[in-house]
Amino acid sequence: MTQLLDMSADQQQLSRDYATGIRLAFAELGANGMPVPQLSTIETDGSTAAARQALQALRADARQVALVGTVGEALSLASLAETAQLQMEIAHVAPWLADPRMDADPRLFALFASREAQIRYVLRTLSVAGVNELGVVYPAGRNAQALQAGMGAVAGRLGLRTRDFVLQAGRNLAPQAAALPPDAPYFLLFMGGAIELALFTQGLARGAGRHYLLCLSDVDTNTFVQLSPGKSVPVIFTDVVPNPLTSKLAVVRAYREALQRLFDEAPSTVSLAGYLAGRYAATVIAAAGPAPTRARVLAEFQRRRPLDLDGWRLEFDEHGRASRFVSQTLLNTRGEFVG
Repeated sequence: MTQLLDMSADQQQLSRDYATGIRLAFAELGANGMPVPQLSTIETDGSTAAARQALQALRADARQVALVGTVGEALSLASLAETAQLQMEIAHVAPWLADPRMDADPRLFALFASREAQIRYVLRTLSVAGVNELGVVYPAGRNAQALQAGMGAVAGRLGLRTRDFVLQAGRNLAPQAAALPPDAPYFLLFMGGAIELALFTQGLARGAGRHYLLCLSDVDTNTFVQLSPGKSVPVIFTDVVPNPLTSKLAVVRAYREALQRLFDEAPSTVSLAGYLAGRYAATVIAAAGPAPTRARVLAEFQRRRPLDLDGWRLEFDEHGRASRFVSQTLLNTRGEFVG
């Protein structure tokens, strides 16, 4: 199996954490004597051209039977589009992909809750405030190009008005945040990672207006709080996996123990998601039998059988997602996390 990684500056931490979880799952299963596929990784700059180049090389290598855990989202979207263009019948297993536009693709096996599900969850919490407009902040033009169409479709289904703010990549985001227009919506949905978010909150804290930030599962709170975020800016973070520090699910306990034993790293939501993705991928690959072909592996994934990973249930719904789990954490104006 091959994992494509976006190692550009704004996606590097996300890619590293998700890849860590997948490698952890394979290492743990292998140490317990279970068969696991050989994992290759290809680092890219996240561009469509880089995805095309990587996939052209993979197309001729019959040993590579599936793509697993492509990350981040723009690279995942590009890889799906490029394999269709190249007429590659290969499984895309558990990419980091909240955009639901491609959920009906028969080669895609998306494990975690979509962006729409995450936004719906947050809006239920905010419904008492009568939220009907969101400002959507893209930290770079590249983010906007990849994600605007999907976000616009989600907003339309939810009956939300949106106002886009596309920031300039390569410039400090803090002064751009401080310079948001006075009539910017009170609720802002930030479509970037932890580093960009920290800089953005620093600027918001200095600006004249007051805003409430919503962030989806791209942001790991452990990383975010280490980056001196702006004070007094309330932030809601959504997660698509249980709390990696406190959950009592057997699979999360196994993740924590294996992470400490094999990698000596701190738990995070993103690496836990990667661990669950790796466990799922290895289980289905094993069911495909010895010396599986690309076609046999794709057919096995397309059975979309329900799977229980030590208490974590995966069952594909009619929209093509295997999990609908969403939770949230609030960072309040006093800098305290509230579950």
